[in-house]
Amino acid sequence: MPKAATIPGKSVSQGSYSVMLKKSSWSQAMAVPQRNFCPRTRTDPGWSPDSRSLLLAYYPPGASSARAEDYSVVQCDLQTRKLSTLSGSQQMFVPRWSPNWRYILTFSADQRRVMVLEVGTGKWRELAAGTCLQYPDWTRDSKYVYFEDLGNDGPELDRVAVAEGRKERVIALKDIHRVVMSSNQPWNGVAPDGSPLIMRDVGSRELYSLELQLP
Repeated sequence: MPKAATIPGKSVSQGSYSVMLKKSSWSQAMAVPQRNFCPRTRTDPGWSPDSRSLLLAYYPPGASSARAEDYSVVQCDLQTRKLSTLSGSQQMFVPRWSPNWRYILTFSADQRRVMVLEVGTGKWRELAAGTCLQYPDWTRDSKYVYFEDLGNDGPELDRVAVAEGRKERVIALKDIHRVVMSSNQPWNGVAPDGSPLIMRDVGSRELYSLELQLP
């Protein structure tokens, strides 16, 4: 199934090797070089706050065997259809624009560092460190970033305060059965009020005892 990023009246679908921009009755494919764009990445195309551009993770197919140097973040201008590498984003992926448009968040290619770009100054800084970072999500007020990490006692949901860089564990996830997505990873998110979301697997398998009565 294609993945999509949406705003009212528009969507961007990530298919085999192209990004589609759709509005009402028309659709137009945006040229993304096939040899570099990998649709199996966990990062979906992300809208800029003004809906005029997209951020995408950029790396060769077969990301599991790619070098850290092969990763970067590109910005696609929807008016000119031009791709440009985000300055300083080498060895990074999973881009997320903050709702207040002041920051762009990424993970390092080894999934051990949370990095943030201050858009106004063009300066990067390390926001937090981890072991196996996944699924970053901004809160609506842009004050916190939630993400999953692998702690000493199993997977956990953490958050970090952007201003102070203070990381804290929100909840341990080891005893929560969760739905595994097509990426072979569970999903996490953030609700509009800033509370964390997880997709729990309550199961559809039950054990029954049946009594067989034969004629």
